[in-house]
Amino acid sequence: MNEKHKNEKLGSSVPKDSYLEANLSQRTNPYHLPDDDDSTSEDEEEDDRPDPVDMPVPPYHTNIVINCPFDNCDLVAPIVDTTALIKHIKDEHNIVFKNLHHMYMALDSYLARWATELRQQPLATFASKCPNEDNVYIIDPAHCELDKKIREEMQKNKLDEILEIQQRERETDSKLPRKCLFCKIVCDNRTVLFKHMFSEHNFNIGLPDNLVNVSEFLGILESHLSKLQCLYCEKTFTSPAVLRKHMRKKKHFKIAPKNRQYDRFYVINYREPGKNWENLEHDNYESDDEREDDRSWADWKEEESQSTMCLFDNQMFPSPEEALNHMRESHSFDLDKIRKEKDLDFYKIIVLINYIRHQSSLNQCFSCGTTVDDFSLLAPHLEKEGCVGKFVPMDAEFWKDPKYLLPTYENDPLLTGVDDEESDVDEDLRLSDRDANRKFSSQILKEVAANEVEKLERK
Repeated sequence: MNEKHKNEKLGSSVPKDSYLEANLSQRTNPYHLPDDDDSTSEDEEEDDRPDPVDMPVPPYHTNIVINCPFDNCDLVAPIVDTTALIKHIKDEHNIVFKNLHHMYMALDSYLARWATELRQQPLATFASKCPNEDNVYIIDPAHCELDKKIREEMQKNKLDEILEIQQRERETDSKLPRKCLFCKIVCDNRTVLFKHMFSEHNFNIGLPDNLVNVSEFLGILESHLSKLQCLYCEKTFTSPAVLRKHMRKKKHFKIAPKNRQYDRFYVINYREPGKNWENLEHDNYESDDEREDDRSWADWKEEESQSTMCLFDNQMFPSPEEALNHMRESHSFDLDKIRKEKDLDFYKIIVLINYIRHQSSLNQCFSCGTTVDDFSLLAPHLEKEGCVGKFVPMDAEFWKDPKYLLPTYENDPLLTGVDDEESDVDEDLRLSDRDANRKFSSQILKEVAANEVEKLERK
């Protein structure tokens, strides 16, 4: 597909408006430069430096700029990362805040509040001594009612603030054109942009509707590219051509999993404080293939309940079971009833969930294909048009598409809520994702072959 045709497809004739003129600096993005210098050698691309993504990082480490708010502190210069902050508070003020990373979204306010409280009453009033550490006290919300109250109040206020910002963005910023991070295409709006980057460049940052402060988020990603820094491994390269070749060859079109600066751009981190946008437990894998091989359906089934998002709205639930109950009661989507009525096997249910997730991420109805302006309008559309009741035909093409066997969102907890009564389920659950995909693909090929034979016989 040539450049002109792509622009026409995306509806992206480049308007000379103030938005684009204000973003001319984006031309420093190496992906917006000519491609005629891509003839770099492998020797030029690779070096002996380890990728930063493979280097150890302290738990919950992120960059900050904060002055110590506690009295009797000799530190004048600001503290520039959370690891140094925690160490300073412990060493100089004898305080340990339990799960301080839960309060990263309101760190200044939280510490300033405690500085005020400790001016009025001694530390021992609120804290207990740390085991095996003399003169060090721990403030734990599980045992300190005031800390629990402060955290809940600040978390609620911050979530309300973030949701307001997100709503304003949906009404304004999301409708502005923006250039793709990885090519010269200009997309008419944010929905088209994320759809384009996912389908054309395999750049997946999760459900776009869960993002907030999106313009700043995209600006940070673009600034990394402008500094010739890979988004995933965060290694810096010598030229735009070398960076482009590296990211394409390594398939590094994703976000650095250990970089917690991205946490604040995901609403989930405000609903569930301290929850990273990507589970840290998976960061030690050498590659995505290794991660897929090591993580089987059985692993998913045995995990504890995880926060699960509804298929049709933004509501989060403590477990897949509660999410399924919500969808049955609020959206008339009864997965168990559908399974029995349509005689869906284990794989068909997986395909259905992933297909609905995919359609919802594009603000599209899974049943009739209608696109709504905003994800929040999807549930009202389903109810008004009765789309859940109409369901989708069993001969629809997506049922035979193996890509929907794999999760639309990595580690989607809703997939753990799938039950199957067939005898071979236990065997299937022990398969790796890759083997399960191969088995499903084989089944689909057999069905396609059988259909072709049937067509020939009818002729």
